[in-house]
Amino acid sequence: MSVVAVVRAACLSLVLAALVACDDPPPPVDVENGRLAAEIYPDPPRIAILLDGAEVWSTQGGGSAPYGFAAVGNRSSTIEMQFGSFKFTEGKPSWQGVSELRSITPTATGATFELRASDRALGTGTLTLDPDTLHVRIELAADVAERFTIGAAMQGADEHLVGLGGQSFDVDHKGETVPLWVQEDGIGKYPNADNNYAGVWFLEGRKHTTHTPMPMVLSSKGYAVVLDTDARAVFDLGGGKDGVARFEAWDKKLDLNVFLGEAKSPRDALARMIAWVGKPARPPAHIFAPWVDALFGSANVRRVATKLRDSGISSSVIWSEDWRGGGNGTFGYELEEDWRVDRTLYPDFEQVGNDLRGMGFAFFTYHNTFIDSTADVFTEATDKGYAIKKPDGTPFTFTGVKFNSSTLLDTTNTAGIAWAKSVMSEAIALGSDGWMADFAEWLPTDATLASGEDPLLVHNRYPRDWAKMNEEMFAQTPSGRPKGIYFMRSAWLHSQPHVQVMWAGDQQTDWSDGDGLPSVIPIGLGLGLAGFPYFGHDIGGYMDQGTTTTSEELFYRWTTFGALSPVMRTHHGRQVMENVQWEYDAGTVAHFRRWTRFHMQLAAYLAGSVASFEQSGLPLFRLIALDYPDEDWAWTSIDEYLLGDRILVAPVQTMGATSRSVQLPPGTWYPLLGTEPVSGGEITATAPRTEIPAYVPAGSILVLYPDGVDTMLASPARASATTLAEVAADREVWIFSGTATNPAHAQWNDDTGPLGTAQWMWSGRPPGALPTTATFNGAPVTVTTADGWAAVTVTGNGTLEIGGGTLTIARPISGTVTVRLR
Repeated sequence: MSVVAVVRAACLSLVLAALVACDDPPPPVDVENGRLAAEIYPDPPRIAILLDGAEVWSTQGGGSAPYGFAAVGNRSSTIEMQFGSFKFTEGKPSWQGVSELRSITPTATGATFELRASDRALGTGTLTLDPDTLHVRIELAADVAERFTIGAAMQGADEHLVGLGGQSFDVDHKGETVPLWVQEDGIGKYPNADNNYAGVWFLEGRKHTTHTPMPMVLSSKGYAVVLDTDARAVFDLGGGKDGVARFEAWDKKLDLNVFLGEAKSPRDALARMIAWVGKPARPPAHIFAPWVDALFGSANVRRVATKLRDSGISSSVIWSEDWRGGGNGTFGYELEEDWRVDRTLYPDFEQVGNDLRGMGFAFFTYHNTFIDSTADVFTEATDKGYAIKKPDGTPFTFTGVKFNSSTLLDTTNTAGIAWAKSVMSEAIALGSDGWMADFAEWLPTDATLASGEDPLLVHNRYPRDWAKMNEEMFAQTPSGRPKGIYFMRSAWLHSQPHVQVMWAGDQQTDWSDGDGLPSVIPIGLGLGLAGFPYFGHDIGGYMDQGTTTTSEELFYRWTTFGALSPVMRTHHGRQVMENVQWEYDAGTVAHFRRWTRFHMQLAAYLAGSVASFEQSGLPLFRLIALDYPDEDWAWTSIDEYLLGDRILVAPVQTMGATSRSVQLPPGTWYPLLGTEPVSGGEITATAPRTEIPAYVPAGSILVLYPDGVDTMLASPARASATTLAEVAADREVWIFSGTATNPAHAQWNDDTGPLGTAQWMWSGRPPGALPTTATFNGAPVTVTTADGWAAVTVTGNGTLEIGGGTLTIARPISGTVTVRLR
């Protein structure tokens, strides 16, 4: 070949290379802030997040809308509300995908960019990187949007995506598309598609209908995602397209927040997410004492209080939801919708409160958000414009819970809020120490609000506004009274700092998966993952429409479950006279006595466990995978949970069953109330209806209150009642043979549980026969053995040597301690 030919060939190669290079995608724009960095790809658009130089999370790249990087769409839908349930009739949305990012401009904390669709500008975006909190925020905005979605790459077949609030059927939602909208759960709930409105659609719940949806999800791969919106949201976690997670808000803006865990730790990602969303203040300690309901007026409430004390049943709260009136109706015992005390049922309401507090009970009542046409406040509220309205300014009414015309308090009306608080607070002045703050799901999307806001964007926020109202009313405690407590069933994102106690809602009085006893654990797990640590449920259930009333067996099972929950509370249910309750017979009284007393003992453990939530966002009612992330089954289990960090609970939830399969993490486990240890893996637990399968890791320590505490509050008028103040520093301590795999399980601090300076330290001991001798500070102490336990009693601090193990007590206070070794 001639030199000229070689030159021509070389030139042709350069030209071809240049042409090929023109077809290559443009390089990413790199931005960083401390340990966090991002690669922002213009076309196809993609944002990859790096931590310490390694990619840990990424948006979706190319792909058709709505499964690409991002897309905007319209809302071709109608919305109907009946009885707090909502029917969304949607046409096929028209999506326009973001095909390119332009004008990518690095900033000190990330970058800004323009969203493009072909040659048309769609909107703008901002990326913010916070290296201190490992928080990544992507904000997108487009004036043309009625709904906005962003896609993210899922991280493998073994990834689990848990959370989304109080969901009844699952805690791991990978492969599901979940609409998130505050509404009634339904009376009876089935795993039907969320757009299946067959039958009496406003009565039956569908798979994801819930009072407490949360646009928050935690990945087993060590990151968490929150869509910060008050609009209707949709989390499509691989349900629409395999390998793609899609986060949608019915709004013209989208605010996606990603929290990264150190070393890809899910627990650390959860801690960062919960720190961001906010935490409630630590509630008064008596939330961990049993609560018992009492109805039918002053005389009967006093009778119940006396019988509780005479029967040796532990309780620090009596709550009477019919304080505003009640009576038998079509569907059982029905509450009146007045806002003020019913002087027929409770003519001496003030003295009832005084009498109960004299016996060591806080006195709780009831409020809700409705302004019923029969209510004592209806005329005042509507005349002054405090209710939601129609466009013509007249009150917006709907058929309410009692089939009367009803309306709602407008929580955007500041004067209305002040009025409502003044009326509701009358109960506090009269003697109420707390209440159920019920409902908050019913705001219609076609109402007119005082603020002028779109009710579609206020509806989900309504329970948060309701929670703030209640929080403000209990900000001050009347002199000489217990600190106030309110409990709720509805919530949305950012309710977390304002809700003291969350309950699971109005379960059916049966064993059904979606709305009976088995629905409570997945609801509690999901709420715990969303930052609601103080969780309880109606013992025995509440609703009986379409099912049976509470049976004796169900009461027994639900009582044991309630005792091993953070908040133990009874509810009479709609069929008060037919539901089996604690007073049913001598057997139910004895059963209830036993488990309320044990729950009162557990209050010391529960109170100490609060510190783990306050520091790390770890709930008291806990997904097992948070402590055992390598156990794949633990990410999907919905019939077991951890109470705190060291009690694994597996309630029997099948009618007629006296045993069940239990999955345990690796290691040796001791039955909490049994004898022989078992090895981790799948086992069969036997539990007659008076018992509940629960297990503690070998080598653990449990610090409890002594048996026999009647109340955590003062009881000046009932000298025979044992109060927590009288117990003072006395404790009962359970120690288990073996060596703790997790060192935290072998220590405890009275105030901070497994955190902080250990005040109780257990070395563990080799499994074997129970010891018959022991020494405390070198001196022999008496050992007794019974029912698989060895027990000694000591006073003060020091070292107990027992059975080849050492228990060290180093507390700032001195008390009498009964140590029980298994």
